[in-house]
Amino acid sequence: MVIRDESFGADYPSGVLVPLDRADYILVDASLPTLARTQSVLHEVAHLVLGHSGNAMHSDVDPALEAEAELAADLLYQQMIRAAARSNNGPGGKPAGLRSWRPATWWADRRTDWHVNQLWIKLRAGMPDATIVSTTTGEPLPVEVGGSRHRHRRVIEVHDALRLLRPWCSRQVHASAQRRAHRYRLDSATAAAVADAATLAVALRRRQAALPVVDDPLNTTPPVDVSDVRGEARRLARTSLAWHDSPVVAAEVARWAPLVATIHTSDEIRHHSALAQVLSVAPLSEGVARRSRSSRAVQPQHSRPSG
Repeated sequence: MVIRDESFGADYPSGVLVPLDRADYILVDASLPTLARTQSVLHEVAHLVLGHSGNAMHSDVDPALEAEAELAADLLYQQMIRAAARSNNGPGGKPAGLRSWRPATWWADRRTDWHVNQLWIKLRAGMPDATIVSTTTGEPLPVEVGGSRHRHRRVIEVHDALRLLRPWCSRQVHASAQRRAHRYRLDSATAAAVADAATLAVALRRRQAALPVVDDPLNTTPPVDVSDVRGEARRLARTSLAWHDSPVVAAEVARWAPLVATIHTSDEIRHHSALAQVLSVAPLSEGVARRSRSSRAVQPQHSRPSG
């Protein structure tokens, strides 16, 4: 088996399996962080082990088979983690995480899982047309929180959503948010979370408005250690919290992608109770005063009938 990194766009699968006579090739998106890259490789290995048929681009694979392969990849990953823990702790030893369990750590993990779940909900709700490979073909359960398996699954699905959002993530927006965060003297971890959250918030709004992809795409998910699901979950949780609470993120969104509600008149009012369209405008200058973040900040602009 040969695993190779390739430059794939968001329109292509994150990994593809090309079985040949001499070897089986797994091609993986080179821009994926280590955790997501490992999941993509295990997903393709699962297709091979389970004997699934279909083309390399997955266009003719049954969704149920994709869910089966993703579940198998999750189980393979859990076995890898257990094997690594046993190797590090000697024969018959317990994983270090079980010996060092503390209530404070348990509560910190639950808070982290909650915020990651909120980020997952925001991305799924903002991109309802996006196809995210999951371990089930049924409706997802966003209220489920807790446990290492669930944390791993949520982190992987968030990374899948971020990969689809990547073409609209701008380096310029990220740099602007970083400069603003530094002016407010935020610490490095908070500044990084604010910059990532602002980039994602603007990108999501641009995608929802069906705007063209940016000319300066940003990789929003830096590589992390393959086994450090908890550390990556905490990084995503900080991003989720900044997206929800940070005034810096709100200011960057107002600068780069403000909402302009347009209510149509005449015949459209008789057929639709309300129509709103998201439009993109040029970035506002720094000197222009910002409106309040309350719901009153978005004021509808009624169009006038001609004549």
